[in-house]
Amino acid sequence: MAGKKSKKVRFRDILTLAKKVASRTTTRVAVAGAADPIVLDVLCDACKKGFAEPILFGEEAKIRELAKKQRLSLKGCTVVDVKGPVKTARAAVRAVSSGEADVLMKGDVTTKTIMQASLDKEIGITTSGLMSHVAVFEVEGFDRIMFMSDGGIVIEPTLEQKVEIINNAVAVARAMGLRKPKVAVLSAIETVNLKMKSAVDAAVLAQMSERGQIKNAIVDGPFGFDNAVSVEAARQKGVKSPVAGKADIFIVGHADVGNVFYKILTYFLGKRAQTAGVIVGARVPIVVVSRADTYDARLNSIAVACILARRGE
Repeated sequence: MAGKKSKKVRFRDILTLAKKVASRTTTRVAVAGAADPIVLDVLCDACKKGFAEPILFGEEAKIRELAKKQRLSLKGCTVVDVKGPVKTARAAVRAVSSGEADVLMKGDVTTKTIMQASLDKEIGITTSGLMSHVAVFEVEGFDRIMFMSDGGIVIEPTLEQKVEIINNAVAVARAMGLRKPKVAVLSAIETVNLKMKSAVDAAVLAQMSERGQIKNAIVDGPFGFDNAVSVEAARQKGVKSPVAGKADIFIVGHADVGNVFYKILTYFLGKRAQTAGVIVGARVPIVVVSRADTYDARLNSIAVACILARRGE
């Protein structure tokens, strides 16, 4: 296996893999607040496609009324009657922490509400590791999916936290089929400036990777985004690295950057980009979609989470 290259992976491969994984073991998705038109629609679709078994938490009457209105079949879904967003979030998290579900998903509750329940000392699903958000995206004109982290959980990560963020992102990429992903640690420049923390951290992380302290990936930096994603830009700037122009994973130094990065994909590129997102580092994958996320982004996110929930099985 030595020297074997990672295959090119697209979102269609992820959906296929999610179905393949589900053919062995059904992945149960606990949804906090299922009485939402798009949420219910995409979950029923995921169930119909065979890679998710939704457990729908919320007001049962509203969920069933909405399903009837949208002509959706709830066959294969379990509906759990809970009233109020806080109780709904806690019930969904409790289902995960008790082993009754394999994935947690935010529905018609706020991100704050579901994260508070996830972090609760009694029923929460945290581990000793760091929770971070990994965005998955595919852009027209590129032949593969790529990843970005962290776009919203760790606001301004320390060097130690960046190591965990990289490890989390690499675990996601490997679960999607990338054997040894190339990781670009981003900065505003591609040289080390001692006054710029992101550049200094990138250089340290590259050295850690070189010495085997970060495994299963090739990590290098600092990179400007241009020479991380474009071979020609890297050539023009004289950046020589196996990661230059060929990055699979982009690591940002601040949540602001990651948030803007993800929203540019959504708003500027529109249909030319497919996206997904998942929070990792907890006991189970957590799908926290934005109201602005498309139907496809939500379906892709569920597929990614279902694959992650079953990795190693």
